[in-house]
Formats: sequence, structure tokens, C-alpha cells
Amino acid sequence: MTEALRYLTEKDVVAALTIPRAIDALQRMLVAQAKEGARNVPKALATWGDGSSMHALGSVRPGPGGYAGFKTWVHTKAGGGSLFSLFDADTGLLRAVIEARALGMLRTAAISGVATRALAPEGATRAALIGTGPQAVTQLAALAAVRPLQRVRIHSPTPEKRRAFVEAVAGKYAFAIEESPTLEHALDGAEIVTLITRAVEPFVDAARLADCRHLNAVGAILPAKAEFSQDVFERADRVVVDDLENARRGSRELRERYGADGAAWDGVAVLGDLLARGETRAPDARLTLFKGMGMGLSDLAMAQVAYEHARDHGLGVALPPQTRENLLLAQP
Repeated sequence: MTEALRYLTEKDVVAALTIPRAIDALQRMLVAQAKEGARNVPKALATWGDGSSMHALGSVRPGPGGYAGFKTWVHTKAGGGSLFSLFDADTGLLRAVIEARALGMLRTAAISGVATRALAPEGATRAALIGTGPQAVTQLAALAAVRPLQRVRIHSPTPEKRRAFVEAVAGKYAFAIEESPTLEHALDGAEIVTLITRAVEPFVDAARLADCRHLNAVGAILPAKAEFSQDVFERADRVVVDDLENARRGSRELRERYGADGAAWDGVAVLGDLLARGETRAPDARLTLFKGMGMGLSDLAMAQVAYEHARDHGLGVALPPQTRENLLLAQP
């Protein structure tokens, strides 16, 4: 019997994916990529007007039970939308169309979780989260899932927004969550720092990261935007990205440091390669820097878990399967 094509809503995605499940699924996908069992399609990107943009990310993990897919999304000041199209990599049949807002938040948080688990000091207990937009909730959950936190300080420029964020999440965790009135207060003593902002110009420099041992910079994913200044690289013992090609195309911070002319980026490691080799943080490391750009395989890992959970539990809206009949031939 042919499997139904499924339309999965945001609610279906959230029902299938917890943060720990998302982190583990993404780590498996990254290791598969490093072993040449999965690959990305480089991001397609266009921008227009006053900060509007459209994006497409593709990926495939072939073999038995494998999938291929594309995430497409548009962002404007008036809002945006996103979808993931999941295909059977063996038959080419479309298996699911998935609303991808939560999917995107989960994969962005999951990549921070994987990077933090691999690169941050194991005993780190103090963190700072800079940014209180929609993705901040899952970023906080990812940090909590991989390190024994005792305190997280929260900062964003708008007092009302950061206060509302702290009030919304404070009761969900056993550790202290504090509102920071200034960036300096938030970063003071923070061993792990996550930046998840829409900053256009760098606002974090090396001096402010004096106590930081691991930095996740995952907010600025367009060539016109940046979150940290160039002197941060001087403190970093290791610079790691999720996808080298996407970083070359879209990371202003790394393009300014390593060049935008196609030359080799010596000293920049890929997270999946480190995981496949079993490498973790060096005992004498001063600062590890992870730059997450987003890549198709991150979305594919989330989409696979969401689809298989929906299929096995009868979730989602069942649609007629795709036909391979050429209906044009039936026209008079």
C-alpha cells in the first residue's frame, strides 16, 4: 500500500521533537555527513528592499530509509513563512510537506547544543544568552540539555522584552535565570555565551568575552550582518562552523577574517568532522568559537524525526499521494 503524503503542522513538529531528541538526531546526521553518507546543497539566497530575504537549503542522506529535502523560507519586516519538502531518497516520492518555523528553531538550537556539548568545558555552570527573540527559548533549552547550568543571564536591548522573556522561562528550570540590564553584566563570569540576534554591526568584542570559554554565534547569517568583532578571533584557539560553504557565502565575520576570494580558510574546522574523529575540547583551550550558519542537513535531521513520528502515530493531515501519471496526455 502506498504511504500517504502527509502535511505536518507546527503542532505536529513540536509533538515529535524534544530538544534532547533534536540534538542527538542532528549529531548522527553530522557524523554521517563527515563519513560522506550525507551531503548539503549550498544555500540559495536573495535579498531585496529594507532587509527582506529569501532562502533555500537542500540536503540528502541516501541509502535504505534515506531522505532528501528542501527547506524554503522568506523573511520580510511584515513577517515570513517557511516549509520543508521531504522526499524519499530511493523512490523520489514526496513524503511530507512540513511547516518549518518550529523545525528551524529546533535545528538552530540543536546545532548550538551539539557544538556546546563537544566544545564547551564539561563543568561549565554559568552562561549568557544574548537575544530574546523567538529563537532564544530553544537556545536556552539546548544549553540546559548539555551542561549542568547553575546560572544563565539574559540580555537584549529592550528592557520590556528581556523582562518578559525571563518571566516566561524562569519557572521551567532549576537553575537561576537573571535579567541583565547591560551586556557587560550578562557576560561577566559567563563561561558559555550564545548570541542569537539580528545585529547588523558587531557588538561583542574580545574584552567583553574575557571570562568566556565557548562562544556560539548563530544569529547573523547574512553577509551584511555581524555579532562579534574581529579581535575575538585572536582569543580563539579553535574556530568551528557547521558548514564551510555556507559560512563562505554568508558569514561576514569569517569572510572578513579569512577572505572572500575563495582561498582556503586555514584553521577553520567543520563540526561534523570533529565529531566523526571523536575530537572534543582541548584541555588547555582558552576559547572555542562556533559559527552556525544553518544548513540543509540540520533541517533534514529534524524533518526525518518529525515525519517518522507522525507516520508511526497517525499524525498530520493525510493527502493523496503524488501521481506519476502524465495527466496532460488525458486532455482532449
